[in-house]
Amino acid sequence: MVEGPGCTLHGDNIRSRVQKGQKVQEITGDAKAILSGDVSHAASFSVFGGCQYVGVDTLGKELFLYFGLRALRVHFGMNGSLRINPSDRKDRTGRLPALQISLTNDLLCFFHTTVEIRLADECEQKVRTMESLDVCSPKFSFSRAMEVLASQSNRMLCDVLLDQTVLPGVGNIIKNEALFNSGLHPGSKVSQLTDGQIRHLVKMTRDFSLLFYKCNKSGSMLHKHYKVYKQPQCGQCMAKITVCRLGENGRMTYFCHNCQNGVPSQVNVSKLPCRNSLMGWVSKEGPECSDHVAPKDEQWTCELCTLKNMASAESCAACLSPRPQLPKKEPKEDFSFSTRHVIKYPCDAFAKPREELKVNRKATFGTSTLIFTDCTKREPLTSPTHSFGKTHLNSLENSNINKQSFGQGKVSPRCSPGSSCKRSSEECMVSSQPCKKMRIDHKSSSSNKPQCGNHNFTSFNPQVTLTDFPSSPCCIAHRRPCALRVVRKDGKNKGRQFYGCALPQEARCHYFEWADLHFPTCNHGKRCLLRTVLKLGANNGRRFYACPLGAASQCDFFQWVK
Repeated sequence: MVEGPGCTLHGDNIRSRVQKGQKVQEITGDAKAILSGDVSHAASFSVFGGCQYVGVDTLGKELFLYFGLRALRVHFGMNGSLRINPSDRKDRTGRLPALQISLTNDLLCFFHTTVEIRLADECEQKVRTMESLDVCSPKFSFSRAMEVLASQSNRMLCDVLLDQTVLPGVGNIIKNEALFNSGLHPGSKVSQLTDGQIRHLVKMTRDFSLLFYKCNKSGSMLHKHYKVYKQPQCGQCMAKITVCRLGENGRMTYFCHNCQNGVPSQVNVSKLPCRNSLMGWVSKEGPECSDHVAPKDEQWTCELCTLKNMASAESCAACLSPRPQLPKKEPKEDFSFSTRHVIKYPCDAFAKPREELKVNRKATFGTSTLIFTDCTKREPLTSPTHSFGKTHLNSLENSNINKQSFGQGKVSPRCSPGSSCKRSSEECMVSSQPCKKMRIDHKSSSSNKPQCGNHNFTSFNPQVTLTDFPSSPCCIAHRRPCALRVVRKDGKNKGRQFYGCALPQEARCHYFEWADLHFPTCNHGKRCLLRTVLKLGANNGRRFYACPLGAASQCDFFQWVK
């Protein structure tokens, strides 16, 4: 999903890689040019021929490319993307660019975007007027944002945050996470908030937007910071997340009933839990505040085809290009408006860990590696009872770890199902405890056959209780657990779920299996669809079977999933 931070990053890439002053050779594509302003309705992309590229601006989710008196306004929508000077002019799905701009020395390819032809003066005026409200702009003004937000007194918070005339750049991810960090219910009215709560909400929205930008730019995984968005359990209290369609446009909303109070008067900003607020700021200068974010533990992007590959892959799954090597010393970039205010979370430290210990253990589904990392900067404690130094880490390596439990996806005796994992006092006395990560190597030996289950762990959180993972078949060619997908094409099977190869499309095999063969049939004799109750109430989140036909010809078949 391309929200304000993603659009801002696209603008930064164009500024740094596309030189101004180049002339337009040709502008093509299947995007429909919507004429706006005083531009003649007879105009088309041909009017830009020979024009000079003079710059780029971003505002929220909009990107403006200036060519003399005219400009192109690009909106990335839900799945839009940008590639500069690509070797292949098709995206991963084989689609041609919606907009292709050929300059003297550079080529810009926009995919899944909409385009408008506007006057350059009109676009510049809009940017100057609204840039102080853009959550990713260096000219963002807290006072003006508070004033504009407070003026929407009769609207719900979930609607106000998504209004691009109030806070340009805020999308559904930022909305849900900012409301959670503020402890506010998305259905609350703006008039119910105090000035302190409004300021705190604006601050949380700005903070998560900058974190969004930082993660996209550095290649870190943003989903590690999700507390409610598309999460089954709350990242703070482990309660079930409520999912519903709320607001004027019925956008998907995720919130926790325990952590987000429906009565704003009962929310004290100064007493919000520590895990529901910011952990620190990266504002210092020097080697301790490196912009490097552990790329070896994250996905990496191929420089040739831009495919995102798994952390363990040494070559690209699509074009087989070798994994790029990181330089030892990178020139320090100017993150004047991003690094200074970015949030430092425990699971994504921007500094090199002080201690790291790897413990390899063989399991039935492959080899698992436990990485014990200490990212804290605290001074060593004098009390031997609370120490968690290198001696304790070495003792973990020599301890008797139950191999059977790792192979079957079970938890240790201290982490029994149905209860949160509570660590001993010598591990939990300090709030910034060491992080544990578990990586699974799916390349098992010949004697160990891969199991047909979802064991692709990217991280292990000792505070989360592990449960049985849904079983899925393995594809025949790669012997890897399949991914659960949904038919999107129009037709009689639209909406049906099926299992397919989990690899990227370029390396995917042709394995196919319907996942709804055990579903009941409706009164028409057709296979039912699995749906989820999104209305607020006692049945919110429950799944049921319903007729797959449209609303006009749908029968009254209904059955709860047992």
